[in-house]
Amino acid sequence: MPAVPHQSEFKAEFKTGNIYSFLADCQRQTLDQPQVVSLIFPLPAIAPWAVLQALGQRHQRHFYYDDVLRQQSVVAIDVAVEQIAQGPDRFVQAQRFIDFWLSHSIPSQPSFLSKQPRFFCSATFFESPTANSQFEPIHIFLPRLQVVTEADKSTAVFNYFLDETTVLEQIAADIDRTLDELLKLEKTRLPADRSSSASANYRIVKDIDTFQTTVQAILTLIQQQLLHKAVIADVLEVVAATPFNLPTSLQTLRQKHPDCCIFSVGNGQGQAFVGASPERLLSIADGRLRTDALAGSAARSDDPGEDALLAQRLLQSKKERYEHRLVVEFITRQLRSLGLIPKFNAAPSLLQLSQIQHLHTPIYAYLPSTTQPLQILDKLHPTPAVAGVPREVAYQLIRQYETCDRELYAAPLGWIDAQGNSEFIVGIRSALVDGCWARLYAGAGIVAGSEPGRELSEIRLKLQTLLAALV
Repeated sequence: MPAVPHQSEFKAEFKTGNIYSFLADCQRQTLDQPQVVSLIFPLPAIAPWAVLQALGQRHQRHFYYDDVLRQQSVVAIDVAVEQIAQGPDRFVQAQRFIDFWLSHSIPSQPSFLSKQPRFFCSATFFESPTANSQFEPIHIFLPRLQVVTEADKSTAVFNYFLDETTVLEQIAADIDRTLDELLKLEKTRLPADRSSSASANYRIVKDIDTFQTTVQAILTLIQQQLLHKAVIADVLEVVAATPFNLPTSLQTLRQKHPDCCIFSVGNGQGQAFVGASPERLLSIADGRLRTDALAGSAARSDDPGEDALLAQRLLQSKKERYEHRLVVEFITRQLRSLGLIPKFNAAPSLLQLSQIQHLHTPIYAYLPSTTQPLQILDKLHPTPAVAGVPREVAYQLIRQYETCDRELYAAPLGWIDAQGNSEFIVGIRSALVDGCWARLYAGAGIVAGSEPGRELSEIRLKLQTLLAALV
């Protein structure tokens, strides 16, 4: 493994005069039309939460994506260029935005490394906003700053909108100042863990008391053969004595959910959508696609014998296997409609998380160069794992029975780079946080054979596990 450069070696790259000269060369290329310029710098490894803690501001866009298992994270802060869209073609509009700015960008010069920046995307569950929506139906942006960390190294990417009126001295000074701040974060540590006292630090203002009644109503519709499955969510709302600490909560989520992707999306108005998702909706690397069918759940046990018994019951449950099969069939059908050839195992395996376990089927396909990530997302979202079958009937029931707008809950969140590589998760195990207030989301798939009491226990488990991490 190559040695990590000493801090002074990193600092040698950060000469304001060199930055200004490069920007001036780029500005001369913008006489006909504006461009986006990217400057990229190597750094020592920096924890993602430390970047957000030091440089993020509450009323500023951010995107936080920490894949714990693969030791890969990225934090995006502030906006260079952005697009907001809604309606049935929202993913198409977002892809056009990416294509436009890729054709109007100036790549970093070789001495600053030849690595492309990423576009970050969040979408709400439904394609149109409601009156009280805190997030746009789709928001995609190229950030002013992104910090990518992989194992023992980090990379800072600065993106700026550039035309002939841009004041280069301000940009060069901003980069120099930010790099100094980043270099101070190498040994940053979190404040003392407050999660042990979190349970006494809030009061419940909305509970999930009516969830069982809702499940029973859905079961009646299933018995009448109006649908096969519906995923119904409910929310727990709490108010804490002091504001939730976002960077600390993200680190606590990382510690409690080492098998998940930890995420946070800031809307620029003070609210953040945070969580720990076990569900990958889309991963593309070097022309190969992976997506996961994740449906059918059971609790875990601290007793090894009981835990093994719970796992075996889950694998043998007709009800859970049926719920899982609906998801696999939907995903493979959607991929085939794009001309892809999905490959997967006939029988599901187990994805065992710290508090819960799921039936799990990874699905793979090779992509032609003409197939774009957002085109696939448009086909896959929402899967029956978070909506239901038939989809349109499930949509109507979700709007009718759920007590709050889903916002980003159960919707795709992720990034795309210039080569079409991408990572998107499903925003489950999640909460909307605003100062001292938080709304926690959890859902359950209702099919024939579901038991209202058991489904209530499942979502209470999900909610309490998430609440314990918000500090």
